Amino acid sequence: MNGSKTGIAVAEHEVWIAAECDDVFAALTTIEGLDGWWGPALEASTDVGGHVVFDHGLGSSMRMEVVVFDPPARVTWRLVSTHDGADNPASEWTGQTFDWRIEPRADRTLLGRAMPVTVVHLINAGWPAESRWRGFCTTAWGATLDGRLKPFLEGAS
Repeated sequence: MNGSKTGIAVAEHEVWIAAECDDVFAALTTIEGLDGWWGPALEASTDVGGHVVFDHGLGSSMRMEVVVFDPPARVTWRLVSTHDGADNPASEWTGQTFDWRIEPRADRTLLGRAMPVTVVHLINAGWPAESRWRGFCTTAWGATLDGRLKPFLEGAS
């Protein structure tokens, strides 16, 4: 996790996935894809200014505005809904951005072993400097990317 000069914190994630870049992008930008690993998705707009909407049982829908859409390399969302309650991790997400950057499938080497993978970067920016939920959500995003997005795309059950 990194901080900026403004005191706004950023959480960065990287996951290597044995899948094609277009498939990864679809998992981040279609109702079927989002349902497969992070849903339930109610809307999945591909228009800048449109919305990606989830029903995560928070009492109201989680609405993300699409602020960047550049297939198949990047999509960025900004949370525009609000979620009250000190016991709700999403209570700190309003205004945050979720910037997904995708590097095309290529051989990448880890500990001397080449692997043909697509690299997914998630940069989650806009955390307040003093945050109750940043650590929790950063851990949850890491677990979700590795434990749900990756297996979804690699065909695991």
